Amino acid sequence: MWHFLNQQMRAPNVTTIPVDPAIVGEFSAERYPKIDGLGTVNPNWQSDIKWIAPNDPEAHEIFEAAFKRLGIAEHVTRYLDIANEVRLYSGFMVVRSECSAPNFHVDWAQTNNEAFTLLTPVSPVPEGFGLLYATIDGQIAEYDYRVGEAIVFGDYFQHSTKPGRSDEPVVLLCFEFGTDKMEHWDKIFATIGGQSAMLRRPDGEFMRTPVTGGYGA
Repeated sequence: MWHFLNQQMRAPNVTTIPVDPAIVGEFSAERYPKIDGLGTVNPNWQSDIKWIAPNDPEAHEIFEAAFKRLGIAEHVTRYLDIANEVRLYSGFMVVRSECSAPNFHVDWAQTNNEAFTLLTPVSPVPEGFGLLYATIDGQIAEYDYRVGEAIVFGDYFQHSTKPGRSDEPVVLLCFEFGTDKMEHWDKIFATIGGQSAMLRRPDGEFMRTPVTGGYGA
């Protein structure tokens, strides 16, 4: 329901918050392969990026439990039109080791900040392999991922993986979440409808979706 400007980053609807690295570390490259019920999507970008997301409610619950223990909801509640609680639509890992060119996009547009994306590194990220974003004055700036910190963004935050290469795959934990009112779902679904085989709707119901590799975090 509210839009805001990050004065330090000079960008719309974006903030950074502290997160417990021990909880985030539960999704490390050594641990996430042991989670049952995950599927992989490879978007057609100039990168080897892939999204590894739950395919069933049991796997979703693992991400839901971490989302709640991290206390993410309290940081965005004031921006959302909520009946009862902030809803986690999807949690997944973003994994990549190289990117040859930027792919600038927004995760959310015209949702009136009824949905947000969170990204945080599971382990230290190699120097120079961060996030590029557009400032309000048309410049390109860079955000460096830090263990123990997450970047959270809503409508019109234009961003891209910074081109680079890492010897080991970089793993980011991602949450997509927001309002629990179905009246906003059509605009939210326009972004996340093709990212994974299963999503949780604002009303709490799970739904199957066609995987198209659309825009994401």
